[in-house]
Order: sequence, then C-alpha cells, then structure tokens
Amino acid sequence: MKTALVYFCKFISSPFLESFFIEKVEGRKNIPKNNGFILASNHLDGKDHWFIITLLKERSKDVRFVGAMDSLKTLFMSGTLYYLANTIKVNRKNLNRKDFMNKLARNLKENKIIIIYPEGDSNNKKNLLKGKTGIAELALMTGVPIIPMGIKTVADSFKRIIKIGRPLYYLKERESMKLIRNNKDEYRLLLRNVTDKIMQEISKLSEKPYQYED
Repeated sequence: MKTALVYFCKFISSPFLESFFIEKVEGRKNIPKNNGFILASNHLDGKDHWFIITLLKERSKDVRFVGAMDSLKTLFMSGTLYYLANTIKVNRKNLNRKDFMNKLARNLKENKIIIIYPEGDSNNKKNLLKGKTGIAELALMTGVPIIPMGIKTVADSFKRIIKIGRPLYYLKERESMKLIRNNKDEYRLLLRNVTDKIMQEISKLSEKPYQYED
C-alpha cells in the first residue's frame, strides 16, 4: 500500500474499526511477522478489505490485494483505491494466467502479502462458494504458507468476529506438482484437491459450510 493509505489506515480507519466494528480477533499469533505469505479468507462484503488491513496494520505497506479491473464501472468506482492500495489488477475477460501467476509470485518473493478471496466474489449466503484453484496453484508454485481466515458477522449486529488459522503448507503436493505438471487432468485434480482443503479450513474458521469434497 502507498504511504498515504498506510497512514490513513493506521491512524484513522483501523482505530475506528477496532473500536466499533470488530467484536473479537482470534489467532493473531499465526500471522508471520516478516516473510511473504498468502492470506485466504471468506468474503462477506467490501468491508472485509478494511478489516484485513486493520489486522495487518503493522505490515500494511506489504499488503497486496488482487482486484478485478475488467470494466469501466470498476475503473470509475475503484480505480483510485486500487492505485493507493497497490492492488494487483486482473482482467478476467483477457487473462494470461501464466504471466499473472508469475507477477504474484514475484511479489511473494519480495516478502509481500497477497490477499485472496478464493470464492471469487463476495458472498453473504449461508454456505461458502466453490473455491477457485488459482490460490492452490500460487501456493504450490512458491512454497509460501497460506494463512486461512474466517470472518463471521455477530448475530443481530454489524460487528465481526475474525479467526486466523495456523499456516498451511502443502509440501508433498508441491513435489507432486513437479511430476505431473504436463498431465493436464492430474494437474487440475491436484489443484482442485488443495483448493478444497484450503476452503475446508476457511469453513471451520468462518463457521460457514463448504459442500464440496476434496
């Protein structure tokens, strides 16, 4: 994030959210202090971005959200915020997946924090959506930990409970990826299995069912 937004969050938005919108945070100790990692969370609505920045305020300059930029509406409504947040933009209508993954991997190598909502869209329904496999591919490419997170709305309230899980590593799966990368069917199945395992962790933390098998 750019300096202006870092200071805004540190002195204005984060204290406000902690005082009035965040009921409880569990698992802060699971957030790495220095190295790059992927934070994977369920996604209730647009306020989630600000909650995540608040949790990561000590490293907010390293935060990199992944944001869709594939319409004039998005550009008009979110362009300035994307710029200030150093958002890694993706055009889903014209995506070069390999180049995009390499860009994310470079950021992780530079000890940045990549924020991914594996559901792909905001979802305030009872169940989690089926996870997108990009998060698994990125984790297996880089070997960095995935920090799962669950966001839950307090009943009859606007406040949120946030639970942060232990780091997830998929070392055996990463070795398997190297062996089967040229086999498209096995490669897709591996990514699907890892993605569903990640989603199951998010399910436990968010207390939202995930109805897809790994």
